[in-house]
Amino acid sequence: MSNQADDNGIDVLIHRRPFSTNVVAESRTGAPEILLAALDGLGFDRKGQAIYIWHELPDSTDADEISRTCRRAKSTLLAAGYRAVVDDRLIQQPQ
Repeated sequence: MSNQADDNGIDVLIHRRPFSTNVVAESRTGAPEILLAALDGLGFDRKGQAIYIWHELPDSTDADEISRTCRRAKSTLLAAGYRAVVDDRLIQQPQ
């Protein structure tokens, strides 16, 4: 499994997992606890596998809440000085 945050030289990449409805926040390898805790506080659930840690929005999150959460995450993380990228399709208002 490739870490897209590492691959793109950023701190966090928030996107929809390919072929899935899961919204994932991938943080770089060795991300500081303060960054991981910020994602926790923004409503993402922390997941882990060996040394790889990522966050996901709960499956029950509706489209409006996904949009609000992703907009809030982008502004919060950028304001804190992190290199964060959020897929624009997630922050657009649902139709």
